[in-house]
Amino acid sequence: GRIRISLKPVHTDESAKWRIDVEDNGPGVSEEDLDKLFKPNFTTKKTGTGLGLAICRSIVEQSQGTIAYSRSELGGARFTILLPAV
Repeated sequence: GRIRISLKPVHTDESAKWRIDVEDNGPGVSEEDLDKLFKPNFTTKKTGTGLGLAICRSIVEQSQGTIAYSRSELGGARFTILLPAV
């Protein structure tokens, strides 16, 4: 598998932010699971608690940021985090 992480400054009229993209070339997320992706206790695996993305979202939002899912150019998942530049 391949993983790519990128960090870029993003400047808007309102503020400066950092954009962090974490993407892979795995299977991605199915359409039916998209609405549950950041919910606590949701997992598609046989083991695990399904808390990882819920905790990530909570930490990002406590930092006045956002996290979103999209398809990666690599073919798998991409998670984009936007955080205020301080």
